[in-house]
Amino acid sequence: MRPLSRVTLSGPDLGDVNLEFAEEAPAPPPAEAAAPPPPAPSDPGEFDPRTYEPALPRPEPLAAEGFMPVLTPSHFSDLLADLRGELQLVPDDASRAALNSRARLLALNVEQYRVNFELARTTLNRVLAETGVGVRTSWARQQEHLAFMNAASSGVERAYEQATAAIEQARAERFEALSRAGVRPDTATAEDFYTQQAVTGLAAEGHAVRPPEQKSASKRVFNGFAVFSKFFVGLISGVSINLLFNPESRLYLTVIALTAGVMFSVLLLWLVDELAYRAKLAASTPGMARPGAYIGGIVLVTALYLGVEGYLNWDGILRTTQEIAANAAQQGQLTDLSAAPEGPQTPQHWSLLVFTLALVGMAAGAALIQGRERARTVLERERLAARVAALKAQGGWHEAARAADRVAYLEAARDRLSPHAT
Repeated sequence: MRPLSRVTLSGPDLGDVNLEFAEEAPAPPPAEAAAPPPPAPSDPGEFDPRTYEPALPRPEPLAAEGFMPVLTPSHFSDLLADLRGELQLVPDDASRAALNSRARLLALNVEQYRVNFELARTTLNRVLAETGVGVRTSWARQQEHLAFMNAASSGVERAYEQATAAIEQARAERFEALSRAGVRPDTATAEDFYTQQAVTGLAAEGHAVRPPEQKSASKRVFNGFAVFSKFFVGLISGVSINLLFNPESRLYLTVIALTAGVMFSVLLLWLVDELAYRAKLAASTPGMARPGAYIGGIVLVTALYLGVEGYLNWDGILRTTQEIAANAAQQGQLTDLSAAPEGPQTPQHWSLLVFTLALVGMAAGAALIQGRERARTVLERERLAARVAALKAQGGWHEAARAADRVAYLEAARDRLSPHAT
């Protein structure tokens, strides 16, 4: 007996009684027949392909009947059998015989139709079966690829999140390690860490490494003067050589004299620069001569430069003074030339000679300063590199250096997991 669930009244006068009974619950399937529930993944982030719907509809096997919109041979056979049964009702023998002949022809046609129908159905079933195998294989391959891509993308996402967490932890460890070492906590590489340690140690020993010099206005003016002085005093030398060897002021001789003066000046001042550089490095570089030899070379080159420039300018002043006197005599500005003493006269233009020698001395001094500054920079860089190598060899800061470098390596590994990585 099913229990009564509800009673309702219907009809125009509510005289119809409707009884509704509760439906019986279906019997549960036997325990052995029940499908076991899918096992839950051990890892909450593990990819489970059963939780995803297929991206493509599953292709089912196809039959030829769905592609042949024609009547089957049995319909025509039944129709022909009915017509043959009605031939007995024809009273005329001749007409009945003619109709029987036509019925036999129709029977042959129906048989030929049956043969063609079966051949077409068999061929179409074979073609559909072969095509269906390819379609189902392609679908299965696409499903496997989709499952693989889903699993790979989820794995990459988990690896990216784990790498991010590892980077944050490495940054915290780097901050602690660098703070204990006494360097800036934002030091990004081990090389920067060792450099800071070396700079600190050298400063404590009194060998401070100067930071890169700022290009101030005075420094730019000095560098410009050091470069310009080499060519300016060379032009002065060229003019003096032109006055000495080219009294007729021929153009090609003038060009040769100016070029020779510039080359002479640049070469000697470069020698002063290079000798000052080598004298500064000689004390700490094996295989070089004693510093005194380079200093003696600087003195000799400077003395040669000053002597040549002094002689050329002295001779030029004498020639210029004589030309001025000769021009004045020709113009009638001098009344008694016989009263002038014979022989070489001391020119009165001492200021020009002193000014020229002062320019030459300043140019040589600028070259000397530039050579020593270049050598000082090289010595500081070598001293710093030696201290960094010593710190690496000691091995006392390996942990802090590893902590400084580890963040960059983890970030590079995480960037390779990014889909936008090239």
